[in-house]
Order: sequence, then structure tokens, then C-alpha cells
Amino acid sequence: MHRAYTRSLFVCSLFFGSLATSLSAEEASSPFIPGYERFHAAAPQGDVEGGRLLIGELNCVACHAADAKTLASLDSKSAPDLSQVGSRIRPSYYAEYLADVHAGKPGTTMPQLMRELPAAEQQAAFKSIAHFLADTGSFRETRRRAALINQGKRLYQQVGCVGCHSPDPSKGDALAHSKPLGDLTKKYSVDSLAKFLEDPLHVRASGRMPSLNLSGQDATAIAQFLIPDLDPAFPSNLKYDYYELNTRELPDFAKLKPVASGEVDGFSLEVAARKTNFAIRYEGLFEAARDGEYEFFISSDDGSRILINGKQVAINDGIHPTSTKSGKVRLAAGKHPIVVEYFDGGGQIALNVEYRGPQISRRDVFAELSLPDSDDREQPIPPFQVDPALAAQGKAWFGKAGCANCHSTGQKELPPATFSAKKLTDLDLSAGCLAATPSPQAADYHLTSQQTAAIRAALQDFSAAKPEPELLITRTMTRMNCYACHVRGELGGIEADRNAFFKTTQQEMGDEGRIPPHLNGVGGKLKAEWLAHILNDGAKDRPYMLTQMPKFGGKNVGQLKDAFEELDSLPELEVVIDDTPAHIKAIGRNMVGDKVFGCIKCHTFDGVKASGVQGIDMTLMTQRLDHTWFHRYVTDPPAYRPGTRMPTAWPNGKSVMKSILDGHTDQQLEAIWTFLSDGRKAAKPFGVGGQAIELASYGDAIMYRNFIEGAGPRAIGVGYAEHGNLAIDANEMRLAMIWQGAFMDASRHWTGRGAGFQPPLGDNVYKFASGPDFFALASETDDWPKGDAKPLGVQFKGYRLDDIRRPTFHYQYDGVDVYDYYEATKTDSFPTITRTIRFVGKPEKPLYYRAATGDIQDLGDGRYKVNNQLTIQLSPSEEAIVRTNKKDLLIPVRFQDGEATIRQTYVW
Repeated sequence: MHRAYTRSLFVCSLFFGSLATSLSAEEASSPFIPGYERFHAAAPQGDVEGGRLLIGELNCVACHAADAKTLASLDSKSAPDLSQVGSRIRPSYYAEYLADVHAGKPGTTMPQLMRELPAAEQQAAFKSIAHFLADTGSFRETRRRAALINQGKRLYQQVGCVGCHSPDPSKGDALAHSKPLGDLTKKYSVDSLAKFLEDPLHVRASGRMPSLNLSGQDATAIAQFLIPDLDPAFPSNLKYDYYELNTRELPDFAKLKPVASGEVDGFSLEVAARKTNFAIRYEGLFEAARDGEYEFFISSDDGSRILINGKQVAINDGIHPTSTKSGKVRLAAGKHPIVVEYFDGGGQIALNVEYRGPQISRRDVFAELSLPDSDDREQPIPPFQVDPALAAQGKAWFGKAGCANCHSTGQKELPPATFSAKKLTDLDLSAGCLAATPSPQAADYHLTSQQTAAIRAALQDFSAAKPEPELLITRTMTRMNCYACHVRGELGGIEADRNAFFKTTQQEMGDEGRIPPHLNGVGGKLKAEWLAHILNDGAKDRPYMLTQMPKFGGKNVGQLKDAFEELDSLPELEVVIDDTPAHIKAIGRNMVGDKVFGCIKCHTFDGVKASGVQGIDMTLMTQRLDHTWFHRYVTDPPAYRPGTRMPTAWPNGKSVMKSILDGHTDQQLEAIWTFLSDGRKAAKPFGVGGQAIELASYGDAIMYRNFIEGAGPRAIGVGYAEHGNLAIDANEMRLAMIWQGAFMDASRHWTGRGAGFQPPLGDNVYKFASGPDFFALASETDDWPKGDAKPLGVQFKGYRLDDIRRPTFHYQYDGVDVYDYYEATKTDSFPTITRTIRFVGKPEKPLYYRAATGDIQDLGDGRYKVNNQLTIQLSPSEEAIVRTNKKDLLIPVRFQDGEATIRQTYVW
């Protein structure tokens, strides 16, 4: 049955889409639901699914009672939360909108109420409701920023708004299926619209207007684009003193005489008579809305600082490009003196001040600034004054008219609605809201005849049964308008008129880089946790795609996860590689690097850009993708995404690299997966982050003395021709770590100032515990010392080199000379290292050598397994002590004729 419904949607989208663009006057102000308009507006009679969609989107069950199963099956759209709406919406908007909701906002799903009242009484009721709503907060105007309009237009047309709305709402010609925005200038200020765009789900929890996870700055730019002509007349709100001087830091303004003084609106630099080498001191009042902690942000090029109540909160001094500093201060509600000092020392000029506070997100400080005597000055536009008596009447009307059935306000003791509505299952399908001409006592949704017929059909054939997964997906994606961007099966996808607005930063990727991915098989592609994360929080996994995946909220679309999984999940895949995990990761790392398959040439890696196109970050892959799907996709990318530019190194399932893991495709892919499973902790493959200056041995050993990550600031690295490597910590007198493959990348320390620690370039790094490798213990149960060994009496005496430059390290301790020598041996793909330690002298106390630390398993014959990763062979081993309480493997150093030798081989 559902397959027929899916196909009917597909047919409607092809053959009736053009008809939906020619809307009559009646239809233009009817409830506008994008999914309905695209797939149902021209459907044949008996459109049950279209009617179900309308019943949910019009929230019919807010008045018409229904059982729990019906409520759950409809997933009705809740009305906006009107708590604190007075701080978001212009007070002048409420009454005008309520008087004619369909003219005030074409396409609204809100009905016209209180139609039975005489005109004068109706206007009085709307006026009182306006006072009631305005009393929930304080609306503040904000300054027009014409410079943001073009930026806002670009963002609006790129981040995803065009998926549901017309590309340029200011123009009369709207694209088909575009959700109307109404006259936003009447409703919002730039600031209040921006706050809504930052987090629409806060007030519209049903997610039909999802969050695009916009920053405050981007939301402000889009808001300015949407209401470009709004320009309230602001009085000056700051005093300023202007100075001309040459300086490289903030001056003592008390010792300077200003060139000019006056009043200005905001921290404008336009008061400067010249554009370089000047300073300005601004002074005014900042109004804190409520008690609490406030954080101020001051951005400038060059120096600046901010003072509140005479105390410095943040300073950003000196000559520098635009940068930001911040500071916090506790303020009581009310006005506080604010001073901002700024200077320019040449070049660019910039100054901006923002703040955030209790229940206040980060915003420009402009609207909260005033002059000390501003309350006594004549205001250009008298602020709206709430009449308490009218607000009380409005509260009563809000309840009696049934507004509270749909809207929450946080208000208590609202009177109940004065009307009673029949149960959803008992409705007269030709009366009330569904009448051809709704009676004055009924709510008027301004339904089209097509919509009315669809609702009637749905109520006559209504099923509250839990839908099969495929039907649940189709209903949810239609309701939430997911089909505006995504294809699943035969439905959805970007409409032709909108296609050009989906853009990419990587033109080389073609449509793959700009068009949101299809959702065919997505339940088998993405891990359950990642799919839930995307549905709940949105995502920006594709840095090259300018359109962003919105945040709908798990409550609204979370049910898709289980449905996708049930339909799309893939069988578990098990691949066995007979090798250690460390070796497998080393193989995987080698394959994705630029010396083998070159995956990193098209994919970022832990945020480091690729040399070509910037594909999805490889360190996210095992976090995002299903294991089986990864194997299948990488083997044959076009089968899963037709037209992809993703190549394959395994054509027809066969590897082109026969020398790696004997050419077994499944094992090679599993090695890559295992390497990537370390996520951001994975070692960077060869070729990531620019050209490495690789230090390599081609016979003689090579040494690298510098800051080495894991071996400290006095590290000595040694690379052997057999590709076994080690690093000595000359502070702690210990072998710090061993690794295989490539030795070191010297680029960090051989370019620029050489700051920071350089990690090993190779793979399979094994790190040893802190503290000297040998020490005198009074008892075998004593703790082994940690950290710098010099204060403990251990001295580093340097090293000497043999004929192929392999070092022997020399230490002295307690009258004993210690000679520490290493050899690397390569018998297969991975080398081993053998260490020979010779002790010469007569110690005064019993001397111990610590061979290993961690989880130690005795394998017999002097062999031990450490942390299930490292195997060591010790000689002599007869007296070896495994300290289970300390997790140490110790060997007493037994001297004969003033000498002792211990040999240890590392296999890992």
C-alpha cells in the first residue's frame, strides 16, 4: 500500500508541480506547508495522506481531543512559545496581525479567531491581547548596518534558507513551493530576528523552522538582509573625545587635550578627522537588564580597552591586526558608567564592542548604551507603554479565545476557552472549520477547497496504527520538508529553480561537492550514534558544501534513525589479519599516505587541508560510517554515489597493490579502517601538512637532538637503517620510546623559530614509563622514582659512536659507569631492537634495572608480554622480579669482577 503512495507522490511532483505555481487569490493566503504544496496540492480526490499532513500541521488536536495513539501518529506542529515574546516582537505588530492573520502573514497555519465579535469589540480584544503579550518582555530597537546586507544575502542564499524560502524575499516573484516570510520589518528588529535565527527551536520547538547552527554574526547579517530598510532614528548614546597622536600603546588620556569632542551613536570611528595615528575615548552608560555576571568582548585594530564602573574589564593594547579580548564583571540591574579607549597606530582601523549576560546571548552593545541625561531628552519615537489594565484584559481574552490551546506563555491562571470543540473522531465534515464558508463561531484557516477535501478524506479513513518504517520515513520527510534537499527512493531532491543556489568551495567536485547527499541506504551507511547526532544537532561534515544540514531536534525527527536502520542496515563484516594491531595500523597509515594510495590528497586529516580538493575529514570516518558500508563503498564508490569523483584502488574488487597484505582487498581495507579508528589520535599519514623534511638512515645511524614529543626537551633520537628507532630522555636517563618505520620530520625545528615538540614520524610508537632505567632500592617493594634523575644522583655523561655511528650512551650512578648500546635488526617487515647494558664498578647499594612497567605476563624462558603490545626477551632472567603491586619487571644487577651485563630484545 505504501509503495503506491510513494509513487503517487512522485507522479504528483512530476505532472502537477507546474499547476501548483498558478495559485488563485484564495490559495495564496491559505495555509502553506511546503511538503503539502509540492506533493499534495494538486493530488486527486481522496488524498488521505495529504489530509493527515494538514491535520498535523494545523494542530487540529489542540482543540479537538484525540486519543494517545492518534496524537502520536500525527506528530502535530506546536505553535510558537510566546513566553517573553514581548522582547522578540514589535508591540505594534500584535493587534494588526490578529485583526487579519492571513493578510498579515500569507501562508500562516494560524486561524482567524474571535470572528463572532462585533468589529469594535474585536478590535478592543486584539488591542488588550497586544498589551498582554508586550508585557512579557522589553522590545529594543537595534541599529541598521547596511554593510551587512550583501553578506547576509550571500549567506541566506548559500547556507540552506533557499531550500524552503524564495532566494530574494524582497522581490515579488516567488519560486514554487516557497514558504512565505511575511513583512518581517513590521514584526522584528534586526537584533530580535537574529536571535530567532540563531535558535529557532527555542520558540518553535516542532522544528519546521530548523536551526542552521548560525553564529551570532551570520544570523545578524541574514537578519539585516531580510529587513534591509529598517532604520530607526537613534539619538546619540555616547560622548567622545578625539585626539591626534603617534603612539604604539594606549596613552594616558588624562594628560592629553582632545582635538574635538561631541556626541556619537555607538563606537563609530567616523568621528576621526584622519584615518591613521589617532585616539578616541568614548564615555556613556551601559544598561544591565538583570543582576548577574556579564562578559564584554572588545575587538580592535590597534589597541583598546573597556572599563565598567571605573574598573578595567578587558584590554587589547598594542599594535596588532584585528583581534579580540574579553573580561567578566558582576553587575546589578540598571545603568553603569562605561568607558572605551582606542588608538590607531597606522594601517587598518577597527573597533567593535559586544557583551553577553544572564539569559542574554552574545550581541553588540549598541542598544544598551545611553548618555547620562538621555532619560530627560525627547525621544523621536515614544516607546510602547504597557497598560496594566489592558494587559489583564488581554490575559483573559487570550485564554477565552483559545489561544492558550496552541501557545504556551508561562502564564498561570489563564481562564479556559469559552468554546467547546468536538472530538476529532466526531467532527461534522461539512461544518465548523471544514465548512465551505466557516461560520463566525468557527476558526477560519482560509483552507482551499483542495485542502478541505483532503482533511475530510483523512478523517473518514483515519488510522492511528504505527506505520511501517518506509511510510514513517516518507511522512516525516514530507512533514519536515527534508525532500527539499534530499532524495530517497523516487522522491525529493532540489527543484530546478533552486539548484543554482546550492554552491561549493570546491568547484572540481562538481555536483557531489554542492548537492546534499541522497538518503538511499543511509541507515546502513551511518552509525546509529552519528545518525542520531545529525538528526538531533545538525552537521557540517562536508566543509566544501556551503549548504548546512539543519538541526531539527531529536524529538521531531529522531524516529527516523530506527526506521532507516531497520530498512537499510548491513550484515556485520569480520576481517581477520594475522598481525598485531600496531602493525596493522602502520600498514593502514602507509596506504592512505601520499606514497601509496594518496587518500590524503583529497581528504583533510584532523583539520589539516589536503593538497587537492578538501574531502570529508578522514579522522571522522570510523566515527561516522558503518564498518561494512565503508568496505563496500571504497571498493566501488560509483555504485553508491553515481557520478562521484572518488576513485578506487580496488577495481573489480582487486587490489592494485599486490605487495601489501598479499594483495587481499578486504585486509587492506581493514588495515585502513583500523588505522582510522584512532580518530584524531591517529598518526598523520605521510604527505599531510606540507612537505616533511624526513631524516632517514641509509647505512649509518642518524641522530636528532631536540624537543621530541614523548621524550622531553633533552631528547636524543636515533634512527637506524633497519627502520627501528628510539629516543632517549637525557633528563630522566631512560629509554623513552621506540618506534618503527620513518624516523623524524625535522621541518618543525628547521624552519622558522623551531618551537614545540616534534613527534616521531613513523608508526607503532611504544612509550616507556617515567624515571631512570636503573636505580638502587633499599627494598624490592620500594617505589621506583619518577621524573628528573639528576637530583637522584644519576648523571648523563654523553655518548660515543661506533664505525657506523651507532651510539653507546654513558651514565654514572653510585660509583658505577653504565654503557647503554642498541642494535636494530630487520628479519621481516618490522624491525626489532636489542639493547645491551654494561655496568662497570662497585655500587654501595643493591642496584636494580627496570626492564618494563605495566601489565606483565611471564611467557617463560626469559620472555615477557607487556601491556599486550610489547614482547621482551631478557638475559639473564633467572632472578627477574615481577612486582605485581607496582607493575614493574626488575632485574637485580649482579656484579662479577666489577662488571655486569644485561641484554634485552624488544619485539613489537
